[in-house]
Amino acid sequence: MRTVGEILKKARLEKKLIIEDVEKQLRIRKKYLIALEENSWDKLPALPYIKGFLRNYSCLLGLKPEEMLAVFRRQFQNQDKTRLLPKGLSYPLNSPIIRFTPQITIGAIIISFLILFFSYLAFQYKTYISPPNLTIDKPAEGEIVNADRIQIIGRTDPDAVVSVNNQKIALSADGTFTTLISISPGVNTIAIESVSKYGKKKTVSRIIQYQQVNEF
Repeated sequence: MRTVGEILKKARLEKKLIIEDVEKQLRIRKKYLIALEENSWDKLPALPYIKGFLRNYSCLLGLKPEEMLAVFRRQFQNQDKTRLLPKGLSYPLNSPIIRFTPQITIGAIIISFLILFFSYLAFQYKTYISPPNLTIDKPAEGEIVNADRIQIIGRTDPDAVVSVNNQKIALSADGTFTTLISISPGVNTIAIESVSKYGKKKTVSRIIQYQQVNEF
């Protein structure tokens, strides 16, 4: 059985018409006429347009439109509809861009696990190579005091070891610490050191001046 395209092309050639002549008379774009003759339905607009093109082209060539539409319907039924129809018709317009098949779901889980795993490794590596955090809230740099004892207040990582002038001090559960140290008259340098569990150190120094009050 001849196809719609074969019938149309044969009739056009018998009438000695070129595609450009048909395009001018029917005002149907050349590429659509060629698609009709080649049965390339996926290159045509929606189904109602295909039927309209077939009617007009058949009338111009002296063919019976209803018979041509019947040939088209038979041809349509005997072929893969997803190949005949334009993409907008063969696939639902509201179908999701990504379909979550079991393979995609498993792949997404594996990728998520790998991202978490390597993020954890990166965090651990950064923790290993980085010194601990160390903040001294008191005393301020260059502070002048008139007592022979001064309070040190600060915070660091909870698992670090802190020392003030080489004397270890206790940390609270959240990493804060406080201690009193003795200072001498004049300028004093206080060194606060925090050592992480990986042996990385951070030191903060404070220069404090102890001015004795003269008593009369």
